[in-house]
Amino acid sequence: MPIVRKPNIGRIDQIIRFLISLAMIYIGFIDDRLIPDRLSATILGIFGIVNLIVAFVRYCPLYAVTGINTYTQPRHD
Repeated sequence: MPIVRKPNIGRIDQIIRFLISLAMIYIGFIDDRLIPDRLSATILGIFGIVNLIVAFVRYCPLYAVTGINTYTQPRHD
């Protein structure tokens, strides 16, 4: 039986997460001039990948634990 989670990330939150994730992945894995320490850069890139996944599935476990919800139901008029 699959686990179904209600989205808790709104559209604006999703877009911001997506853009920040791309920047983190770029800085962490592609441009080694900004963070010369490979370990720190790799950790930043991994956080970027995780944040990108969270943006795509629109569910953040940390939001669920803290009770934050930026998702609004789409209106069907």
